[in-house]
Amino acid sequence: MKNSNIHKLVISSIFATFVTISTFLGITIPIGEINTTFHLGNIVCLLAGIILGPIYGGFSAAIGSSIFDILSPIYITSTPFTFIFKFIMAFLTGKIAYSKNKNGNYQFYNILGAVIGSSVYIILRAIKSFLVNLYVLKMEPLTAILITSNGLLLSIIKTAFSIMAVAALLPIIQKKLIKQNFM
Repeated sequence: MKNSNIHKLVISSIFATFVTISTFLGITIPIGEINTTFHLGNIVCLLAGIILGPIYGGFSAAIGSSIFDILSPIYITSTPFTFIFKFIMAFLTGKIAYSKNKNGNYQFYNILGAVIGSSVYIILRAIKSFLVNLYVLKMEPLTAILITSNGLLLSIIKTAFSIMAVAALLPIIQKKLIKQNFM
């Protein structure tokens, strides 16, 4: 039963729910014309990629994060980007964690996956932010670069925290999931 598609869908749904709830556990900080949120959602997105693998983890992260955006007036217009970017983040994390038949059981590959997945996510968000600032908000190029750079610095700080949290929490969560026969 553990490896059945129904089991994977149920666990993926639970992770998507955790992603949504953990994203609500944060604070939003306005930075110029944009907002950034310090939340716990990315931690769960990375854990989903590692625990569920690239596809199921990617969709859990994408769906859970998108539900948060849909329910939040500040972020509703970002929902399509969030879906794609969070999927890519968790997908890459899971792809690396599951490379060479590791199945998310080797801490080095798990953390490497989290670093790479998060780095690509940061780059995608920075590109989107710059383009929105430049073309949608009609900022001067230098202003768009400066605002994007501020957001980039905050993203790096949030990512470092997320990766450290994943490194600390993953062994505990995996042990509990194995004990409960979920893995």
